[in-house]
Amino acid sequence: SPLAAVVYFNTAGQLWVVAIAIAVGVLQAGVVHVLTRDEEEMPTLDCGTSIAFGPGLMSLLGFVMGVMWIDSLASEVVGVVTLLSGLLRLPPSLVGLTLLAWGGSLGDYFGNKAMAKRGASSTALTACFAGPLFNMLMSLSLGFSAHFAKEGISRAPVVLTPDVALGCGAVILYNLILVIVGALNKGQLPSRFYIFSRAWYALYLLVAGCLAVIGH
Repeated sequence: SPLAAVVYFNTAGQLWVVAIAIAVGVLQAGVVHVLTRDEEEMPTLDCGTSIAFGPGLMSLLGFVMGVMWIDSLASEVVGVVTLLSGLLRLPPSLVGLTLLAWGGSLGDYFGNKAMAKRGASSTALTACFAGPLFNMLMSLSLGFSAHFAKEGISRAPVVLTPDVALGCGAVILYNLILVIVGALNKGQLPSRFYIFSRAWYALYLLVAGCLAVIGH
């Protein structure tokens, strides 16, 4: 993982950084080997408390590495999608609301569906809103801050295009309908509500696709 972090932060050209990464990686591997060679599971390392610091630390390191891999793969996916849109002469907005949106949502799609099937409906529904909220607040803020630092600027023009306005309106109106239906049914959603959700998305996709083609 230290070597992967070196590559991720584009510091592989500095030999001393690579050497430190190798040393840290060897040290980590040695510690894990010593702690697990006589046990089938990772020791808790609770230090006399009820908190399992050992598994928690390894989970945290795994999460950080997962974020790095996802970010790296996402950058490559954006490059491939941009190349395909250029070769096929597709409108960028159409590619964004189909290929890029579907690719970026696959993880949430399968994860939320699995939780819903296990009966954790509240958790799955919360994740449906928490994921896009995280993308809007964190991804955009980090992306803009990196762009500002790289270009040496303090502001960037943002235009509210028709497809973006349509997406915002569709999300807001759907959430209002969701709240109203839930309130009318005493905090529960009808079993056939998924039909409306799919039809709503199909309608949005159709209208947004038409706008993208006409605008192009």
